[in-house]
Amino acid sequence: MPENFKFTDAFNSQTVRGRANVAKATWLSVGLIYLLVKMQRNKSKRLDAKLYCKGCQQVLPG
Repeated sequence: MPENFKFTDAFNSQTVRGRANVAKATWLSVGLIYLLVKMQRNKSKRLDAKLYCKGCQQVLPG
């Protein structure tokens, strides 16, 4: 981070800009958590899909 960046100035709850930064950071964290959960679910679906033969729907060994 730059030397002149002050965390308390950027996220000051008494200024409009500080409150906006807090709101943006909150929405960003919610979005990141959503993406991580979504990616984790897709990964488990891919692993489950590998266990079945697409043509005959039989369970593959492994």
